[in-house]
Amino acid sequence: MSDMDMQQVTVGGIDVAIPHAFSRLNRMPDDPPDMTAYGAETPQATCVMFLQPIPADHAMPFGNEQAVADGIHRSLGDDQGLIEVAGGATDAGRNVIWSIVKTVSQTEGAQYALTLHLDCGGFALQAQAFASEAGATGIREAQVYEFARQHGWIDDQGRGWSRDPYDAEYRRGILMNLSEDSQFDDAFPDHPLSVVRSLASAIVGCN
Repeated sequence: MSDMDMQQVTVGGIDVAIPHAFSRLNRMPDDPPDMTAYGAETPQATCVMFLQPIPADHAMPFGNEQAVADGIHRSLGDDQGLIEVAGGATDAGRNVIWSIVKTVSQTEGAQYALTLHLDCGGFALQAQAFASEAGATGIREAQVYEFARQHGWIDDQGRGWSRDPYDAEYRRGILMNLSEDSQFDDAFPDHPLSVVRSLASAIVGCN
């Protein structure tokens, strides 16, 4: 997203740029006093984001994506799968690291949870976003599955469709599938996974 797509909000005493598509939500009684909630919608997704400062030692280890992936693997439920762990530096030179985990419901489709930690010197900014499928579910998965079948990426039994992106031997839960590769985000910009990836990219690019 370009700078024109962003708005400035204040979290923990610092200004943070987030996409204009996110509107501030009313506080709930149990919300921590330093947490602010924002919401956004697309034709295929509903997304809620929570921003709050956290102690620096509560952040994921900057620069150690494998440790984050290993920790997520140990905690995943049978209805979950790891999609992405990435990190580096923002355009302003701050350390950043994030993960995306999916949770799949048989009745409500998939939800993608982004957890992003931004080093703010003395504390970290935590951005947590939860984007769920809205309307008809499974469209991206079905279309990419057919595309992959036609191009020989998977066989007639569907082998090659899913695998964990960081451990080929990991089998538990609902593994990442080919439709969740970032190369398909542009074709499905309103999909919840595309939404949280775009959000992470915007925060990294403008903070």
